[in-house]
Parts: sequence; structure tokens; C-alpha cells
Amino acid sequence: MALSHHELTVTEVFQQPIVPISFAVSMTGLSAFFFGCIYSGLAKNEKQISWLLTFASSLVCTLISVPCFIQFWLSGWNIRMLGIESTWHTASVCFFISYLILDLSFGSIYYRRRITFLTGWFHHTLYIFFLLWFLRMRTASFFCTAAILELPTLILAAGSLSKAWRCDFLFASTFFFLRLVLHAWMIVQLKHHHRVESLWIVAVVVYPLHLYWFNGIINQQIRNHPKAVQQVAIFLDSKHSFLDKIFTA
Repeated sequence: MALSHHELTVTEVFQQPIVPISFAVSMTGLSAFFFGCIYSGLAKNEKQISWLLTFASSLVCTLISVPCFIQFWLSGWNIRMLGIESTWHTASVCFFISYLILDLSFGSIYYRRRITFLTGWFHHTLYIFFLLWFLRMRTASFFCTAAILELPTLILAAGSLSKAWRCDFLFASTFFFLRLVLHAWMIVQLKHHHRVESLWIVAVVVYPLHLYWFNGIINQQIRNHPKAVQQVAIFLDSKHSFLDKIFTA
């Protein structure tokens, strides 16, 4: 692996042998998984079918990211490591682009009602643009480390495929710490230490989507657990009253 400052053109990106091979293998593998689950009966309704590709993609991305994230941690959070490039980093980015393309393509046919503009067409198109830019800037290693942010998606996808795997608290907590806290920290670090000076702007552009989704998570939990919310409110009110008595005594 080597640190490179050479920016590639789009043509040069696709001239790399690993790129067309990765796209072909990724699309074939994801398609086989998708239709295999449908025809085997593992996915029986539209909701389950709509989560198949997301489950597969988030599982692969999480597994890819774990060793990268551990290495990043052991380096003392050296942000400059995220500028190191290798063939498998490039292949990983191609895999995720393949997922985004297939999710829109298959979604338009098999689960059209679940492909919304914001979380589907806008989100996927934006990410395809950004990921192709990563390949041009030769910073695919950043994606591989940041792919740990797919862990909440994996938890959500698993719970959507089977109620037995659903854990709202685990999903919400990992989402908060990874997509809000870690992401915010990464924005600051990228701005000051990454060799691609504009990479932090990409992180800033994506961040509002995470805030929007987390707001949806909170609202959903309030709707699903009104009694628990009421108990928390009563508890906080009692603490507030207790403190008022202390400070006004």
C-alpha cells in the first residue's frame, strides 16, 4: 500500500482491472442472494424483500470495516491512515456502489412503495456520486474504515427480516454513537488532518441525513412506548421538584 496524491479521471478509475471485476462479482453475488432468498421462501413479504440487499450490504460492509477500524484505533486515531490505498479498498467501494444501483433497480420492480425520494433516490444517488469521487481521489480506505457506520443498518435490517432479531435499543444506541458522535468527530479530524482537503465537506453534507433519521427513531419510540415516555417525564418532573425545594429552601 502506498500514499498517493494523484487524482484519477473517471476513465482511469474504470481502467483499473479490479474495478470492472469487482462490479461484476458484487452485482452477481448480491443478485444471487436476493433472488435466492425470494425463491427459497426466506423472504415472504414486501417488507422482508425490501431489506434483503440492505442486510447483505451492511453485513459485508461491517465485516470489511471491523479490521480497518481496529487498525485505526490502534494507530492512535491517526487520520492520515485513511489516505492509504489498496486494491481491496477499491473493491469494497465498488461493492457498495453495486448495492446502491441494485437497490434502486430491484426496488423499482419488487418494492416500489418502499423506495422513497429522500432515503432512496436522493440518498443512493448522492452516495454513488461521492463514492465515485472517492475512487478518483484514491481514498477508498476512508470508506472502508467509515463503513463501521453500517452496523446500525445491519441491526435494523436483521430486525426487519425477523422479529426475533429486532432490538430497538441496540439499533438506536449504535446509531447515536456511530452516526452522530463518531461522525461529528470525524468531520473535525478530516478537516485538519486528511490529505484530501475537501473530504470533510462530504462528511458535513451527509450528517443532516443522520440527524433526520435519528429524529425519526426518537419519534417512533415515543409513539411505540408512550407509557415509558410518561414514566420518564414523571421521574424528571419529580427530580426537578426535588431540586427546586433544595435551592429555594
